Amino acid sequence: MVQEVRSTLTGPLFPLHEERAADTLKAGVRGMMKDFMKKGSILVAVCLAAAALSLPAGLDAQEVTLRPGDRIEITVPQRSELDRRLVIDEAGRVSIPIIGEIMIGGMSLDEAEDVLLRSLREIYPSVQTISVNLLGEESGIMIYVHGEVVTPGKYGFRQNPTVWEAIREAGGATSNAALETVRIIRAAGEGQRTFLVDLQAALESGNLDDLPVLEPDDAVIVSESTAIHAGTGSVKVIGSVAAPGPYMLSGERTLIDAILAAGGAAANADLKKVNVIRTMPNGAQLTLTFDFRQYLATGDIRHNPLLLPDDTVNVPAERLGMSVLKDPRFWLAAIMAYAAVYALLQ
Repeated sequence: MVQEVRSTLTGPLFPLHEERAADTLKAGVRGMMKDFMKKGSILVAVCLAAAALSLPAGLDAQEVTLRPGDRIEITVPQRSELDRRLVIDEAGRVSIPIIGEIMIGGMSLDEAEDVLLRSLREIYPSVQTISVNLLGEESGIMIYVHGEVVTPGKYGFRQNPTVWEAIREAGGATSNAALETVRIIRAAGEGQRTFLVDLQAALESGNLDDLPVLEPDDAVIVSESTAIHAGTGSVKVIGSVAAPGPYMLSGERTLIDAILAAGGAAANADLKKVNVIRTMPNGAQLTLTFDFRQYLATGDIRHNPLLLPDDTVNVPAERLGMSVLKDPRFWLAAIMAYAAVYALLQ
């Protein structure tokens, strides 16, 4: 049908207007594209910003503990002459002219900022704010460690650690840890990837050197050694997890315990909208929604609630359209296609 319409328009009835019409159409489209390109830079910037915002946020260097030998940079906006780079000595102190020696070893960057700001204000009352940053490799490699470890949290390393070194830094595994299925979640690169590591076998064989080396912002999740339990009093985990089912969780258990018991979240899980469904004494159902990703990123316990027996945890899957739009590769392909069309019309 399209071919027939085109034949009719370009047939003998329009011998003089065919070329002129084509030129006019092409010029019109080109003009539209040029006009769009003037505004297009804003669209491209928005696309790139959206792609950047869709990437998992890295961890702040403030989680690194300052140690002897670290090099730091102090910036004082109100008194630029006070800006300087310092090295923490063996005793954990830095020396600032007029002020003297200040102990900051063992502190986080935020704590060091507070101490240094108070010291500076004693001599320079006009100083209102300062910033302290680590220089070079001392800024550290941040790793999340969650689950069945003594002290879950975010840890800084001077060089890329192995999975065992990360767990050891978190105080080691608990007696309930399932070391046969330690999960590494890697958000860097082309989308999120998950690896399973049999740490138990490595420990028994002594081949710790063969364990995978972690990359910045990796998350290590040590799940609880548990089994599916079909009786009452269990917590049922459904949706986008590795092994949905009812699990008996001992003691005071939280949302992360239930998700880890089910093998962890699947790659397509929407962790911003995890639902806890609870049956109330009067028989009514209460649905609570938690931003579990916020808990993983910041440790905000409001999004890692205590669970009760017979609760149901539903981890929804991301909508296909949203998962595509959050993929930086989609935006890159769109921008490249846009540029190719524009080039053809030149």
